[in-house]
Amino acid sequence: MHEIVRRLALGGDPAVLREDTVFIKTRIGRDEARRTDCSIPRRLRTLLALIDGRRSVGELRAAIHSYRGLDDALDMLRKMGFIEPLPERWDLG
Repeated sequence: MHEIVRRLALGGDPAVLREDTVFIKTRIGRDEARRTDCSIPRRLRTLLALIDGRRSVGELRAAIHSYRGLDDALDMLRKMGFIEPLPERWDLG
């Protein structure tokens, strides 16, 4: 799994994240978060645990201000299929 992380880290520029973007765990992200073995690096696993579908990127940045490379780490989790942006609400009326 570490090789996959290395390839993703070198695979182009990360997406520019808006401060108001909220991420949710995908099904495989929830499965990964429940695993007891270390299949992804600890820093990514810690960040995955903090993704709750309520906190925005800006709130995560404020809560874990010492986490270097937050945008890169979130982009890596997204590319690995563990998280996705919360769909924007469509107002129909």
